Amino acid sequence: MNNNIYNVPQAQYIPQPVTEKVREKPVYSKAEVILSVFVFIAAFCFMRYVVFHAMGFITTGLYIAIITAAIIYLRKKECSFSRFNKVLTGVLYAFTIVFSITANNFIKTLDALFLFGAGAYLIYSVGADNKNVERFLPFALCKAIFEYPFSNFEKQATITSDSVSKSKAGSNIKYIIIGLIITVPLTAVVASLLMSADDGVERMLTTIFNRIFHEELWNIILQLGLAIPCSMYLFGMFYTNTHRDSVKTLDENACKMSLFNIRFVSNLIVYTAVTPICILYVMFFISQANYFLSAFTNSLPEGFTYADYARQGFFELFAVALINLFVLCFMSLFSKKAGREKTKALKFYSIIISVFTIILIATAMSKMIMYIDNYGLTELRLYTSWFMVLLAVTFVMVIIKQFKFDMQFAKHFSVMFTIMFAILCFSRPEALIARYNIEMYESGYLDELDKNTILSMSDDGLLVALNEGEVTAEEVNDHKDRLYQRDSFGKYNIPALLVDSKTE
Repeated sequence: MNNNIYNVPQAQYIPQPVTEKVREKPVYSKAEVILSVFVFIAAFCFMRYVVFHAMGFITTGLYIAIITAAIIYLRKKECSFSRFNKVLTGVLYAFTIVFSITANNFIKTLDALFLFGAGAYLIYSVGADNKNVERFLPFALCKAIFEYPFSNFEKQATITSDSVSKSKAGSNIKYIIIGLIITVPLTAVVASLLMSADDGVERMLTTIFNRIFHEELWNIILQLGLAIPCSMYLFGMFYTNTHRDSVKTLDENACKMSLFNIRFVSNLIVYTAVTPICILYVMFFISQANYFLSAFTNSLPEGFTYADYARQGFFELFAVALINLFVLCFMSLFSKKAGREKTKALKFYSIIISVFTIILIATAMSKMIMYIDNYGLTELRLYTSWFMVLLAVTFVMVIIKQFKFDMQFAKHFSVMFTIMFAILCFSRPEALIARYNIEMYESGYLDELDKNTILSMSDDGLLVALNEGEVTAEEVNDHKDRLYQRDSFGKYNIPALLVDSKTE
């Protein structure tokens, strides 16, 4: 047997030099480095002058600075502002004024939430070069508020680390901090020994310690700690919206497919489930016709007081409205034939449910007007009435949508909500309440004016009462312990300054 087949020469293995893959460090622009510093300062100011302290001129200035910095940065990154984005920017600037013209902390908190959501959407919209409110607005808001900021949450820390390592001053600061950390324990031991040795040193060091480590310092440290994740979130928002290559942008077809995939309920099941509810509403309205119509005739049903009559109406309103909203959302999202394929039966049920809700809202509003005519306005009555009107307009839009499918619901709802919210904020509710109650009292419609309620209001209501002569400067000063939470920063708004000038 020939063994030559086993003598075939083998290819010699030549070891190759191992080359390490050098990781390329990302290059950041000067604008991003400056933005990183600004965002951290803004985040600390936000924690201090929005979250921890009452808000006023300082907060207005802070928001104006943030919006202006956002515009400059987006322009620097060559992002263009469409007419829609310019209008949205103007709306944001307008709502920053609310912090300076009212002392009502509840309204200012709502305004801060509105500016946060609208501001995040503005940055997203400019980055996407939107020309209008998107049809799939909830998807866009989720990306603007949650997905985009957290997708590059660590970028600010990376930029800060790279900038410090490249800078000589940064390296020196790092060494100084390390030196301070090393010397703290040793300094503490020496200080305790000196304090034990001499009473004078003990008094001096105790005084210094108390002045340095007072309560406000710990508040500042806490605010700085909370500002770090807040700053990283804001920077991630800016960075992602100007670097869309690393994230998945909103795709309308994907949104349509997501909505299509959750349509799993047979329309027949929906009709069967909703029909008894509609029949129950019809029976309910027929049986309670006299009860509901009393609200429109300004007369009370037998056995009711104004307070009981109005309050019971509100419980009905909120319960039925919430159920109806849930039912409408369920029908629109989960029915197999919905959207552009929506059947006439499904449209009919949507209209019927909306009409029932609007009738109940109109009845409750009539009850509330009757109640206010007899007992005056309060914050709860005003806010609830505002919410009822908002609900009513929303259900009217739902009805229109059934007849006009191509109606841009998100756009119209956004405009309507912004107008309604502007009315609430710029009307300064407590000033409106105080003025209405005083006028009703002076006209003889109210038997008495509840001064204690006015004195417990913010400076918005107090200013009106002082101007009308219904409360005196002495009464305001005597009740200052009952005033709304007002620290040293809370004085920096127009109503507070005017009240102080009248009570000094």
